[in-house]
Amino acid sequence: MTGNDNSHLISECMQIEEDCQYTAEAHYIIASGAGRVSFWVKLIPAIAASASGAALLSGMPNWIAWFSVIAGVAFALQTILNPDKKQEEHSQAGKCYTTLKHESRALYETFYKEMDHNSFSVMVRILREKYNLIARLTPQTTIEAFEEGRKRIKAGRHIPDFKEDDR
Repeated sequence: MTGNDNSHLISECMQIEEDCQYTAEAHYIIASGAGRVSFWVKLIPAIAASASGAALLSGMPNWIAWFSVIAGVAFALQTILNPDKKQEEHSQAGKCYTTLKHESRALYETFYKEMDHNSFSVMVRILREKYNLIARLTPQTTIEAFEEGRKRIKAGRHIPDFKEDDR
């Protein structure tokens, strides 16, 4: 291999881009699920508490108060499980991977043409280190979320319109 052959560096950028795309999608799926859980874990106890309070005030039997107790336990459980935090962590992770995906794509599709081989090599190493750092600092994804993300990506979800016309 000659010192100016960039094919291995372009391949590494493409690998980083693909890894980021799949990982970001998995994080977004997990964040979305956590958001739904958060919504229902907040809404159902709130409705139960207000309905049982209104029922008690309108003269219903005292055993209705147990719905308020159960709602309080559900609120406590929501505080312990903290699905809002899970949603935020995975959403932030997805954004980090998405940003890195775009950086990688831009580097191998556009910017490397204006760089010498050594500068391109350094930039690819920086991208790889950024990926490794993000992977160490973000929460783990699940196999289910990864597989769902894989289906979405394979279905063409992330292909820009202008590239879709080239197919």
